[in-house]
Amino acid sequence: MKTWSVISALSSSVLLLAGCASTQTASLQPDQPLPQTRVQVNSDYVAEVERKARMRGVEVNWVNQPRRIVAVTPDTE
Repeated sequence: MKTWSVISALSSSVLLLAGCASTQTASLQPDQPLPQTRVQVNSDYVAEVERKARMRGVEVNWVNQPRRIVAVTPDTE
């Protein structure tokens, strides 16, 4: 019984160490730089929802307005 405990403990530790050793930190670094982005309110969607709400006689109170991620280009800065 003691032998079984020792073997299972050793095999578990070997598997855990092998799993940690196989992770590659180099894969976290992108080959190309990430594009510059910013978050802005999705005004098209907000306008559409508010237009439909007015047609139905409903008042919309946005808690968190819908947002979208847009790429920053030199002409949008």
